[in-house]
Amino acid sequence: MMLDLAPFHALIRDRCGILIQGNREPALTQAVRARVAALGIAPGGYYARLAASREEFQELVNLLTVNETYFFREPEHIRFVVDTLAPRCLAARCRAAPVRILSAGCSSGEEPYSLVMALLDRYGEGVAELFSFHAADIDSLVLGKARQGRYSEFSFRNTPPDVRARYFVKDGQDSLLADRVKRLVRFHQINFLDPALPLFLHDCDIIFFRNVSIYFDDATRRAIQKNLAALLHENGALLYGTTETLANDFDILPMAREQELFYFTRNPLALGERAFPPAAAPSPTGLDTGQAGPLVLCLPAPGPAAAAAAGDGRAEPDTPEAGIAEARRLLADKRHAQALARLEAVLAGQPQHAEAGVLRAHALLHLKEHAAAHAQARALLDADAWSVDALMLLGLAAKWAGRPAEAVGWFKQAVYARPGCWPAQYALADLHRRAGETALAQRFYRATLQLLEEGGREHGIAFLPLELPVQEIRFLCRHQLAKLPHEPGPAGQR
Repeated sequence: MMLDLAPFHALIRDRCGILIQGNREPALTQAVRARVAALGIAPGGYYARLAASREEFQELVNLLTVNETYFFREPEHIRFVVDTLAPRCLAARCRAAPVRILSAGCSSGEEPYSLVMALLDRYGEGVAELFSFHAADIDSLVLGKARQGRYSEFSFRNTPPDVRARYFVKDGQDSLLADRVKRLVRFHQINFLDPALPLFLHDCDIIFFRNVSIYFDDATRRAIQKNLAALLHENGALLYGTTETLANDFDILPMAREQELFYFTRNPLALGERAFPPAAAPSPTGLDTGQAGPLVLCLPAPGPAAAAAAGDGRAEPDTPEAGIAEARRLLADKRHAQALARLEAVLAGQPQHAEAGVLRAHALLHLKEHAAAHAQARALLDADAWSVDALMLLGLAAKWAGRPAEAVGWFKQAVYARPGCWPAQYALADLHRRAGETALAQRFYRATLQLLEEGGREHGIAFLPLELPVQEIRFLCRHQLAKLPHEPGPAGQR
């Protein structure tokens, strides 16, 4: 059977977003042959049948979907839900309504069932009242398997033995999932490329869309993310697979980072401090290298600045060094007001203490005291005109306060003072990208990458705390360069 598969490619992509290319071409040929044989029709008439029949299109899609999954895949996501997102959502909802969890692209059910089992281990049988679980996939056959809850050894590659013993019983060569787990998940056949998604899926607190987007092109992934964003509760979280998240940053939802995990959310301030707002919004950027500590890209802190606060049960440090050590501990714990109190105590005795001054400005930025942070950084610069810390802080304060042109000036001064200051180069790339200045953004992203490839140690930052690993900055630079349109700069500009 010789068929022109190009029309099939276009129809499948347009209706459900699946790309058939490369080593998946034989799968399409085999699927078409199987359906032609099952229908007993001439091969030349199959495309017309497929285009006209919703039922036949579903039959073909069922043969093309990839259902590679297993229990407790990427367990760091499961732990993040159980330890962080679930308690946070329960507190926010105050039991007025169950926390709503959706597994989109659920395949044969291992993902939603893993979440149920992990939450049962934490909350016991109260899970049925505290949470509601929905799972959806475009493949009707695989949903039947999910509802049945029968699994082969292949699905247990990452399942702890004690979990398997509690929730499964052996049945011949397979294992059957306990009814108390199965009855908690409602399965639905849904195409997430369809913008008219069911109303019962709206207001989700947690959406998993993991290891699915790799089968779609950029336009499809963007459209699906818009549809998923419409399902999110105001403070909800959308999680992709760990290798997919940054590649799905379409400036539709802000991207946040907690516990070394990236995710998307409508309201990053409600979920955690580490957030990457979309391109239209200004965002602070605190920066460092992996040598002296990780780098902080965007750390907006919730709420207004509090007065210097004690109350953590610790005695006041009796030396400046002890006070600074305690302040760094508090900053690492995101207790910025308490850290500010410690630092102001140090500065009361030693007003010119450079490290305490840098950390005080850093704390003030996180407490949204932009003017005070600017004044502190300005005092540092007056004391040392070549202080890269002070120049970076002034740039961050201006950027966070919504003055990007001023921020560009300060970051340029940091580069002038220390050409190897890749955090300033990265901040400039980010600002120029947001301003639509493509050639300049590309120039500074490339400069950042080059400096990091050379080791990135000559950044000149002495005291400013950093929290994002350098390898992620490399990834973000390459990711943004790939997204930016090709626009050569002036002659001689790299």
